[in-house]
Amino acid sequence: MAAPGRPLTVDFEALSYISSLVEAFQAFDSDNDGLVTAPELRGLLASLGLDKSEAEARDMLARADADRDGRLSVEELLDVMNAGELGLGALGDLLQSALPALEAAGGALVGADELARALGVVGAASAEDCAAIVECLDGDGDGAITIEEFRLMADLL
Repeated sequence: MAAPGRPLTVDFEALSYISSLVEAFQAFDSDNDGLVTAPELRGLLASLGLDKSEAEARDMLARADADRDGRLSVEELLDVMNAGELGLGALGDLLQSALPALEAAGGALVGADELARALGVVGAASAEDCAAIVECLDGDGDGAITIEEFRLMADLL
């Protein structure tokens, strides 16, 4: 891990890419159960003006459905999109190390300051790194992410 105040060697563009894939997945997952079904995929495609039959949607989904359960998980989506090859596992470990401090703080949102305090406990990242991480993960641009979103990204990386 990096020493305090030293920049992490993180490809923030790759982190932003993974974050955008997760956001896209969540848009597909209309019932928020963590899985995308063929009807959900078909509905999203229809909203984009792409009229696909149920069979076409099932075929599209089947190409990415590694466990063959008829549903697509976010992990399967990231696998199909080769996200694992982006080399962000060390960042995932770093984010995991921050989780206990963030959860102990009891806040619902994680901003750059909160992340810097949590990572300060393990001496791992500069304030600039923390701001860049939060910016990459912040889908709505409000400068913070929920603790649940943070946990999901930590687990996925």
